[in-house]
Amino acid sequence: MTSRSPGLCALALLALPGLLHAAGSPPQATTLSPVMVHASDTGVTETPAVGVRVTRTKLQRQNVTTSADALRFAPNLQVRERYIGDPNAVISGRNAGTLQSARSLVYSDGLLLSNLMTNGWDGAPRWGMVSPEEIGAVDVLYGPYSALYPGNSMGTTVLIHTRLPQRLTASASAQYFSQDFGDAYGAGGHYDGHHIAASLGDKQGRWSWLLSIDRLDNHGQPMQYATARAGGNAAAVPVSGATADRNPSGSPRLVYGANSIEHTVQTQAKLKLGVDITDRVAALFTLGWWRNHAEDRTRSFLRDAAGQPVTAGAISAYGSTWTLPPSGLAPAANQDTHLLYGAELNGRLDNGWHWTTVTSHYGFARAQARSAALPPPAGPLGGPGSIADNAGSGWDTLDLRSSGPLGGSHMLYAGLHGDRYVLDSRVHAASDWRGAADGPLTGAFAGRTQTRAAYLQDVWSFSADWALTLGARWEQWRAYAGSRADASGAQRYGDRRRNDLSPKAALEWDFAPDWQLRLAYGKAVRYPTVAELFQGSISANAIVGNDPNLKPERDNSLDLTLKQRFERGHWRVSLFQDRIADALYTQTDVTVTPTITNVQNIDLTRLRGIEGEIALTDVWTSGLDLTASVALNDAKTLRDRRYPLAEDKWFPRIPRLRASLFADYRFAPGWNASLGVRRSGRQYGALDNSDFVDAYGAVSAFTVADAKLRWQFAPRWTASLGVDNLTNARYWVYHPYAGRTWVGEVRWDL
Repeated sequence: MTSRSPGLCALALLALPGLLHAAGSPPQATTLSPVMVHASDTGVTETPAVGVRVTRTKLQRQNVTTSADALRFAPNLQVRERYIGDPNAVISGRNAGTLQSARSLVYSDGLLLSNLMTNGWDGAPRWGMVSPEEIGAVDVLYGPYSALYPGNSMGTTVLIHTRLPQRLTASASAQYFSQDFGDAYGAGGHYDGHHIAASLGDKQGRWSWLLSIDRLDNHGQPMQYATARAGGNAAAVPVSGATADRNPSGSPRLVYGANSIEHTVQTQAKLKLGVDITDRVAALFTLGWWRNHAEDRTRSFLRDAAGQPVTAGAISAYGSTWTLPPSGLAPAANQDTHLLYGAELNGRLDNGWHWTTVTSHYGFARAQARSAALPPPAGPLGGPGSIADNAGSGWDTLDLRSSGPLGGSHMLYAGLHGDRYVLDSRVHAASDWRGAADGPLTGAFAGRTQTRAAYLQDVWSFSADWALTLGARWEQWRAYAGSRADASGAQRYGDRRRNDLSPKAALEWDFAPDWQLRLAYGKAVRYPTVAELFQGSISANAIVGNDPNLKPERDNSLDLTLKQRFERGHWRVSLFQDRIADALYTQTDVTVTPTITNVQNIDLTRLRGIEGEIALTDVWTSGLDLTASVALNDAKTLRDRRYPLAEDKWFPRIPRLRASLFADYRFAPGWNASLGVRRSGRQYGALDNSDFVDAYGAVSAFTVADAKLRWQFAPRWTASLGVDNLTNARYWVYHPYAGRTWVGEVRWDL
């Protein structure tokens, strides 16, 4: 793509509505599966922000293996899903890279799925707690313009609406997928998996219920590669199979093996029970269970003169000696069991007001990460290692909301919010890493955070064409019970507390039929997570520590949106800007000796850009639907006193360009075909933009195409064949993304 392509895409996107406004035949009606949208979520479509809805019909027309796939073609959005079943699929949006998970919120029927105990690759939403089978629709909000949501909404807020049946319903599906993965190091091959799901539900009188079961079994491609630098014992073993390589900053390295070749088995079960207590009061209860068992295998590329694998020690390759650490190819495993409890009570009054109470608990009943100390052949069988245990961690939330008319021109929203996050992490040595944690404590950290909030938001329609939204969210944040320990002792941290007020404002003008112009402002305060405050260690000569005095991120955000609706769709253009003070990011403080690498506050970052989006049905010919988007982003670090090399550099993991195109064509009765293309432009992984080699460890630009052919071959029966990454593009998000993946599915619906 040339440097002029983004501008041409934007011009084409803006011109397309006028060309299509009068074209085509009348739109055909589409029958959707019954969807119950609960009162706890309705505010998401009534807030002064850019919103995008992904319907169940669209999800059926694209390749969906996990609930994270629902966002694949949302404008200016990317989910870091590296392979099918990736538990670390972080959302990246307008102002957040793929290591800033705490700048997004994901709810399912008002129940929080976002892991706000940490902020990073391991803080992804708990996508596995919602199966694709449950989803009725997904709404996406951009920016912190609603007082109804906490400061983590400064990036993206995702609301998943699940289905409750209005009659007897049942479904079953089976998927098989096969990935054709290739790399430059020697781990290429086929990585296969399968996925089965079923649901059964009914509504009888005042009661409705839905039981769903989901099981995913997949073999992923390598997530990491074992590397070595030149140097070591001169008495080295000559080997073959190594690859001379450069890291993203251009330094030479030797790639000698593949790590984290994960086989994951994930099982999910969900029971939802709804009851109409009276004609005006309803309740919904949710019980969710998710279990993950993952084995991370390793593979050495090295062979000695006798053809035997070499996994550790001193080797000779490319005329140099290299030293391979014993743990470089050590295997690992994860065992997790999570539980979700949720209850919602909502009702309506005679005066038009609605009220809602939602409470939830998400708990880590089991959360063990097991690591061996030895490589194959001994390591996979057992032997010494370590076990990290996060059991007992989790979060609780409570929301009380009300909304209704006030006079003839005001709509008022008011509510209270409370949450608590608990994180306890303990690492023990183990004589057998597959057995009990029978060794001494080698490291631990723990802490709690708590937020209490109250909000008020008023939408004043002061004329037929104008509306003014004013709101504010008051929050009281507390961090307490923080501690860190290692084999030599323990340290406790003092409690902290602060209050913040986040104002919101928006002005909307419907200046012509089906045309709207909206200017929105929102302040957001994103508080540090438990892990950011209290997690840390000491490594070699550098302190890899934590800072319990971190400041919260403070975002002042603006959005100007022009939108037009017409008979067969809509289009919009948005200008946006975020100025974020004290952004939280891991960096090295070069102003002290020894240097300190940890989560620090970056003084000031600015993120701004322009988005264009269009959605059309029955384009040119009946049966062809089209959605497209393009975004030009400008993300800069303006001031960073602790790491001046980052100043005026591009902020990591936010691309200059994001674009997508999705077309679906219903070309015959019972048949439809779709094609989707996603483009992500140049981006960096380092704050100083020193990474310029597109290799393992880099963050790549990419263009990826997906396709699907779907056939309803009999009443209630559907078969499909899809492919992700059609051209088998090779691209990185530090780790390699999946290669070409074929997805076959057969499903039955009652």
